[in-house]
Amino acid sequence: SKCIKCGVCYIYCPEGCINEDVDGFFVANFDYCKGCGICAHECWPKAIVMVNEED
Repeated sequence: SKCIKCGVCYIYCPEGCINEDVDGFFVANFDYCKGCGICAHECWPKAIVMVNEED
């Protein structure tokens, strides 16, 4: 994983759907994620990659 546990994704997520897990990594709750991509854009290590969902 490219995640360095900086929390930038957590800070910038407008929906508040990214939370820290017990190991200090940040994970998205996809039940609330709107797919805006702000977290991926702000993640400078590029640990977040947006993918299109198939219907």
